[in-house]
Amino acid sequence: MLKKYVLGSLLVVSSLASKANDLPKSPTTSPNEVSDKKSNSKLTDDLQRFARKLIGIRYLWSGKTLKGFDCSGLVNYVFAKFGMKLSHRSIDLFKMGYQTTPEHALPGDLIFFKINANRKDEVSHVGIVLESDKNGLKFIHSACKTGVSISYLKEKYYASRFAGIRRVIDSLK
Repeated sequence: MLKKYVLGSLLVVSSLASKANDLPKSPTTSPNEVSDKKSNSKLTDDLQRFARKLIGIRYLWSGKTLKGFDCSGLVNYVFAKFGMKLSHRSIDLFKMGYQTTPEHALPGDLIFFKINANRKDEVSHVGIVLESDKNGLKFIHSACKTGVSISYLKEKYYASRFAGIRRVIDSLK
């Protein structure tokens, strides 16, 4: 009788231990990771604030100064202000960092579009994610007709040309 009791108890304990291993692990965050998240938050806040000050500057093909910006020129100018050097080609920027989704996009992520009708399979436009609000994902970019302006991903024009979002800040610091 004692053998059955001990054997039964061992099976129960073994079963519970096995189920405990199947539970999701609680995340552990090191002090460095907490510090990085806080510094990223401060960095992206500053980056957004700076980018918004450029609203209204005209579009200029290949432009990368206050005289005018093209899309990647704007991205370069903003990131350079914070010591981060990027390529001036949107197609090269699309290869940086790692991909994320609109639902997981964070301020400072780069958002990409396939705008150029001659190169339908190639990324040809880039902007900087600002935030997600009641109207959806908001980004700043330099567009031919509007210059530096803010748009939403859900706008028909951009939604139909959306190519992806890349998180690059983590790889640039």
